[in-house]
Amino acid sequence: MRLRLTLLIALVGAIASCKAAPAQDGPGARRAFYYWRTTFALSAAERTALTEAHVTTLYVRAFDLGWSAIEGRAEVLGGLTSAEAAPAGVDVVPVVYIKNEVFQKLATAKLPELAQTTWTGVQARMRALGAPRELQLDCDWTPSTRDAYFAFLRQLRAVAGVPLSATIRLHQAKFREKTGVPPVERGMLMFYNMGTFSAAEGKRAIFDAPTASQYLERLPTYPLPLDVALPIYSWSVQLRDDRVEALLQAVDPDELPKLDFVEAAGDDRFRVTRSAFLHGTMLREGDMLKIERMGPADTLEAAALVAPRLPPGSRTVSLFDLSERNLTRYGTDDLEHIFGALR
Repeated sequence: MRLRLTLLIALVGAIASCKAAPAQDGPGARRAFYYWRTTFALSAAERTALTEAHVTTLYVRAFDLGWSAIEGRAEVLGGLTSAEAAPAGVDVVPVVYIKNEVFQKLATAKLPELAQTTWTGVQARMRALGAPRELQLDCDWTPSTRDAYFAFLRQLRAVAGVPLSATIRLHQAKFREKTGVPPVERGMLMFYNMGTFSAAEGKRAIFDAPTASQYLERLPTYPLPLDVALPIYSWSVQLRDDRVEALLQAVDPDELPKLDFVEAAGDDRFRVTRSAFLHGTMLREGDMLKIERMGPADTLEAAALVAPRLPPGSRTVSLFDLSERNLTRYGTDDLEHIFGALR
């Protein structure tokens, strides 16, 4: 692991000195984290990480928007329930995740109402964190929903009166003629969740370099300024009879060796020895848990891969997501190397 990390640091240095890589010109990128919990309360370790890594922005999940089949309308789901003040010098950008189903089913005439509901909800949820100066929308829209989503964005921009940014998936960047380019000020390239869930050894869904490479050729000409988000999280995949049964996002891989109903079954695999619930998910005897764990070398590899392909200009680099659980694998030097790999 140390050799791999050393080589990747050398690779990043080579990329940064390459004049053919426009994304590396100019001052360093702004540094940010995503914060995806329902209570905004930073631990001492999290505050230290923000300070030592010189982070200036937090993207905080305000709430989700889903579709109520019973009531036949869009509805607010989950989100921030309480918040303490943000650290001094750290701007907070609220993020609203919208399920694509909303734009499949919502009548066009209801878009202005949804825009107003969204902005009112953001203001209420973020009151303790200060008046938003930017709003980010997170939606994996498709060609069939692009018109409705983009119309919503235009309505929201008029209502909110603040700059909008939108998350951009790799497929949306590559196939922009089909998916369109959202009418916002900036895009946030989500450089993770790119592979496929699989029971096979070596198959990864969080970050997979060969898969990512298939989508990078057209990034330099994307018509929006692009920020980029990189993964520092891990998760477990529940397997049953060599098939993917469920994704266990709440399961910390480091807790599995401590459980009395699982046993190690090879590299990053655990076998369930008796049926039991784990964070609300029913595990059956014989199920396998496959761990996908991001570490500093993996995130640095992702940074080195995407850095020379980003459009020129200043940008924000954000890590997903801020939590003590993730920070246990990323020291101050690791974060500095990762942030320093992109400009």
